[in-house]
Amino acid sequence: MTTATPTPLWRPAAPVGFAAPLPAVDLIQVAAVDDGWTVSARVVVDSESPNLAGHFPGQPIYPGVFVVETLCQAMAQAVPGAPRLRTVTSVRFLAALLGGDEMTLDLDVRPTPPAGWAVRGTARRLDGTVTAQLRAVFDAGAGA
Repeated sequence: MTTATPTPLWRPAAPVGFAAPLPAVDLIQVAAVDDGWTVSARVVVDSESPNLAGHFPGQPIYPGVFVVETLCQAMAQAVPGAPRLRTVTSVRFLAALLGGDEMTLDLDVRPTPPAGWAVRGTARRLDGTVTAQLRAVFDAGAGA
C-alpha cells in the first residue's frame, strides 16, 4: 500500500549551476512517497530563447534533449545527494512542445540497489496531451 504526504505547493525552482544558461525547471513540487518521491517540474517554452534558434525557424520546438535536461534538473533539486544521470533506458517523444507551451514533467522516483534511483516520467502540455514518456536510472551522487 502506498502512503503519500499531502500535495505540496509549487515553489520556484533554484538555478542549477551545471545547466547555465538553460533553466529547464521553472516550478517544482516534491512529495515523499514510501521510500521514494513523486516530483513534478514545470517549464514554459520560451520561443525567444537563443537555445531554440534554428530548431525550427518560424516554429520553435522544444528539443527532446531539453526534456531530458528538465529531468536532470528536477532530480538535482528533489532528491538528496545530487544524483547524476547514468542511463536513459527509454524515451518516446509523442507530441511537439512549441513556443509558449508549458510542460509539466511528472516523475516517480524509486531507490535501486545498491545506490541509485529508477525514474519513470511523463511530460504533458497544459491541455493534457502527453508529449514524452521516459525511464532513466540515476546514480545516488555525492551525498548518498
